[in-house]
Amino acid sequence: MVEAGERRYDRIRGPQGPLVYPAGFVWLYGGLRRLTDGVVSAAQPWFAAMYVADVAAAAAIYSKAFGDDDDGDRRFPPIALCLLAASRRAHSVFALRLFNDAPCALFMRLAVLLLISDWTKAACVLFSAAVSVKMSALLYAPAWYVALASRGGHRGAARGIALCAAVQAALAAPFLAADPRAYVVTAFDFGRGFKHKWSVNFKWVPCRRHDVIETDLADCEGPFASTWFKALTLGAHLVALLVAAERRWCRPHGGLWNFFFKNPRTRLTPLALAAMLFECNFIGMTFARSLHFQFVVWYHNSLPFLAACTDLPRLAQLLLLLAIEAAWNPWGSSDTSSLLSSLLLTLAHFFLLLALLSARPLVILKKKDP
Repeated sequence: MVEAGERRYDRIRGPQGPLVYPAGFVWLYGGLRRLTDGVVSAAQPWFAAMYVADVAAAAAIYSKAFGDDDDGDRRFPPIALCLLAASRRAHSVFALRLFNDAPCALFMRLAVLLLISDWTKAACVLFSAAVSVKMSALLYAPAWYVALASRGGHRGAARGIALCAAVQAALAAPFLAADPRAYVVTAFDFGRGFKHKWSVNFKWVPCRRHDVIETDLADCEGPFASTWFKALTLGAHLVALLVAAERRWCRPHGGLWNFFFKNPRTRLTPLALAAMLFECNFIGMTFARSLHFQFVVWYHNSLPFLAACTDLPRLAQLLLLLAIEAAWNPWGSSDTSSLLSSLLLTLAHFFLLLALLSARPLVILKKKDP
């Protein structure tokens, strides 16, 4: 419909229903469609290349972060980099399924790499590009602001946000010109529902399945689909972010209060920056109201990084990673998650989060002169 000239976002539909992703998704997949004549098998090599690039970007982040000599106790054995390509589910999402989660994750990984390498403007452009493909990249936003403010103060952070907004506006310009409200409401719908049968993390939360009420974004009635469960997960997400910010991200500034109301400039090490960004994303994953199988690429190759940032023994780290990987793969003949696998994932997420929040603070560089 876009190729035919339609620019009203709320009128654009595809084989799977209405368009619910931002403009970057439209241009990216439109380009791939023209490049491959719409043939899935012709597009798969491109996504396989994205997968290789994603693993390479993640490995570069590990090298940059753990190669810093400022924290001698935080080391990541090079042999363990093979874990970055060990997720069976991630292989499927990238090379077979062609989900937009794949390019979104790649752009986000590259953005993190650029940010810890002091390429702040380029990092903001790629961060915004990731959001334009799928708004799940916004899970990084709180820590992204802290990182920008640590580097350039609140004014510098505001300039970075303005750059991100400019990229969004440029990509969405034709749709914003046609109907700005329709674009914003449709592309960034934070009230979207989720189907219980596809939930990987909270399938253990009760929900009565009724085919008669099934819609594109709902398939049951009960606690899982309730307003209070949505409020509970959102509240827990916010509390976890505040605790992480106070105990870890803003610790160099003397806490959240000093960060916001005093000079926030503190030159963080690449390890501290990457850890902060990955932790922020992981908190969002932990308390997401529902994770679907393709969402694994949002964080799969940051999990070994996060485990290495805890004070857990190596064996405990490995067992935790194995538990998370097992939970993301169907058990037996089922093509969806089970009650037990979703409970395992929830418990593993909580355990890793607690280990991170209770870990020794990461080393930072000296504070900049005002």
